[in-house]
Amino acid sequence: MQFFQDLLIHTVISTGLFDAYTLVNFAGLGIITADAAVLGVAISPNTVIGDPAAVMVAGMARVRAVGTIALGGRVVSAVGAGNVQAQGGGVNPFAVALNAAADGELVTILIRS
Repeated sequence: MQFFQDLLIHTVISTGLFDAYTLVNFAGLGIITADAAVLGVAISPNTVIGDPAAVMVAGMARVRAVGTIALGGRVVSAVGAGNVQAQGGGVNPFAVALNAAADGELVTILIRS
């Protein structure tokens, strides 16, 4: 089950369509690539380009892990909408894992941009 607990929401004008819990970049586009610069997590789906979108920039969210993620490890975006992976050699960490997760499992992240 996915969930979120928001501490800070920022509204952006969307430049693409995306589902809830998708990672969103600073231009208002859903992220589907690894190690991209992340603004936050979409609170709800965006079905119209140009509409305002609520993006959680601080708080907790549960998203899908790609590869193994350790408890307390920093995470970056991964390939696929709403996916994260361990930082490894990535240069754009945006959150910390609050639980360990194997590939394909849900991981709760703390976003502290």
